[in-house]
Amino acid sequence: MFGLSCSDPGPDTPGQCNSRISRNFRISWFQVTLDPVEIIDPHVHLWDPRTTPREVTPVVKLFGRWPNLVEKLVRRATPQPLVDFVGDPRHVLAAHMPDTFQADTGRHHVTGIVHVEAGWKQRGTLGPVGETRWLEHLDVPPWALVAHADLCDPAKLEAQLDAHALSSGRLRGIRDIVASHPSSVVHTWCSPDNRLVTDEFRNGLATLGERQLSFDLWCYSNQLRDAARVAGDVPMTKIVLDHMGTPVGLANNPGMVDDWYDGLAAMAENRNVSLKLSGLLMPILGFGFHERQTPPSRQELVDAMAPHIAKGIELFGVDRCMFASNFPMDKVSTNYESLYDAYIAITDDLGLGAEATEELFAGTASTFYRLTT
Repeated sequence: MFGLSCSDPGPDTPGQCNSRISRNFRISWFQVTLDPVEIIDPHVHLWDPRTTPREVTPVVKLFGRWPNLVEKLVRRATPQPLVDFVGDPRHVLAAHMPDTFQADTGRHHVTGIVHVEAGWKQRGTLGPVGETRWLEHLDVPPWALVAHADLCDPAKLEAQLDAHALSSGRLRGIRDIVASHPSSVVHTWCSPDNRLVTDEFRNGLATLGERQLSFDLWCYSNQLRDAARVAGDVPMTKIVLDHMGTPVGLANNPGMVDDWYDGLAAMAENRNVSLKLSGLLMPILGFGFHERQTPPSRQELVDAMAPHIAKGIELFGVDRCMFASNFPMDKVSTNYESLYDAYIAITDDLGLGAEATEELFAGTASTFYRLTT
């Protein structure tokens, strides 16, 4: 679906195909000994603020011909913690559609994606279902989708799940953001801020399990122990922890690593929880790549991410870990090719082998989201 595939019809034998790809792409920094890595990207956001209901849609529609003006208006109208979280509003204001994403993947062999709900703002109980219907009508829809639903309102949840399912056979899971931070300079994404630990939220998670739907859990690292207890209460619901639990300020506070790792370990004790190795380049982590004139090198990306990715794999195991891009949110810090180059370099350095590599880049995501490749 996305990217170049050696299964595409043509005169090459499989061995000739591999040789041609290696020659054309000139991947010089690691030894290509296997087929190009197949990628299923399980965390991509598709949107178009010009034509769909987002927070920024009114401004984009009115002033879209003057992008610099739009950026200034959005910066002025947006609370500073949210601006700091995004890093550069241009990636939120611009459309991120399948053709945009495909162009970003470059030499990498991305066969399919999972769309994760992306702040669709439509009124009414069934408002979130508009995003599902929109995705179904794209020329190149995602392989699977994680929609939004309100886990804390039983009646609303049932209606939304029914409507999502009727609107798309690609529905695999739900995300209802619970990221909350005690600092006033860090954006809290939910209301109330203790949403994660409420009985209503637990009941909603249980409902997802009953319907064979998974849950994408996005919280900050300070919430991981609470999240672990909640996950333990709903063992029949498959949960994936987005972005390794988003350790805010990681780059500037190495002392927080042990506490973060302890939280990840608590999550890993629940066999119903998997882990997305992603989101480590979001501005909120503090690496500052988005503020630089020159993009980070592959080695800088490896140095920033490798120890934490290795820890995630150690705690959860290959069969419960999956690489993801979090594009376009992480696009503010690096491009897609460089990100996945770094992921490949990390797995190569860890010496995980072909089978484990295939799981991390495609197999685990395929199993978790019930995909066919």
